[in-house]
Amino acid sequence: MILGWIRLAVVGYVGLTIVYFIMKVYLRSVQRERLEKRFDAGGIDGDRTAYIDEGMARYDKSLKKNLLWLIYIIPTAAVAVTLYILNFQ
Repeated sequence: MILGWIRLAVVGYVGLTIVYFIMKVYLRSVQRERLEKRFDAGGIDGDRTAYIDEGMARYDKSLKKNLLWLIYIIPTAAVAVTLYILNFQ
């Protein structure tokens, strides 16, 4: 019985890890494209590569990137709450 739950958890976290990395790559590419378009629109002086690198460094420290961890937290909390409600009511 417990081995089935462990297997389910491992498969679930592998799936969540795949979703996490896909979202991480997608959101980084969207941010990079946004910075490129903003620079290409004009009005920004300096080197294009330096501007994009600086913007990506700011993105790496941003709240938006850290919110990706909710991909793990929300499903885990939902399963834990569901199990608690079903077993200890």
